[in-house]
Amino acid sequence: MAGRKSSMVGRVYLDPGDRLSGRRDPAEPVTVLCGWGPGGGPRNVLIEREDGTRDVVPFCRRLRRAS
Repeated sequence: MAGRKSSMVGRVYLDPGDRLSGRRDPAEPVTVLCGWGPGGGPRNVLIEREDGTRDVVPFCRRLRRAS
């Protein structure tokens, strides 16, 4: 998988979960490892959770900025 470097790589976002994987309350902090997709921005991102597991999630619909 050849991901391109983007400004979100290495940043921490909050993942509130979804209907399939289950909601998380409070949202779980995750780190973006790489992103890819057509056009001007990434559609999917590879994330790493605090426990070390990795997952591919849709960026724009799921992840929120950590405050």
